[in-house]
Amino acid sequence: MKKNLMTLATLIATAALAGSVLAQQGRGPAAGAGPMSGTGPQVDPAKVTNVTGDVVKFTGGPGQGMPTLVLNVGGKEESYVLGSFRYLASQKFSPAAGDRLHLVLWACAACPQGNVVAEIQNVRTGDVLKLRAADGSPLFAGPGAGRGMRGRGMQGGQGPRDGSGPNPDCPYRTDG
Repeated sequence: MKKNLMTLATLIATAALAGSVLAQQGRGPAAGAGPMSGTGPQVDPAKVTNVTGDVVKFTGGPGQGMPTLVLNVGGKEESYVLGSFRYLASQKFSPAAGDRLHLVLWACAACPQGNVVAEIQNVRTGDVLKLRAADGSPLFAGPGAGRGMRGRGMQGGQGPRDGSGPNPDCPYRTDG
């Protein structure tokens, strides 16, 4: 009886481990569940929604999760998740309360909000911040990331090379 229980436990553990490994490699049942590219939900750049509103608040910072922009759109507050704070900081994105912004949204059936922010334009200044490439992949993912690149790990580093990282010896760092 003990031998049968031990054999059963070993089989269950092996199956769970194999399923986890297959899912991480992009195969198996977990990999095919929903529209995924291996880096996150796929978006449809052909399905565009435009939103214009006034900034209520912008929350984001190191260690604070995904930056969120809250706009007053037609008297109603709407929240939009933007992406990497490091990318936003490197692009000098810092909207102030009251700024009028125009957002270009692309459909994303697998995203909690139903869309992703592809582009933000400050109506007053005309400044444009692009968050997504034409194929829908996030620009904040770094070079080569988000385009089906698997198994490369962190070869050569994948973050922005603009001095916004934590390395004080970065040759591109501008704040001393």
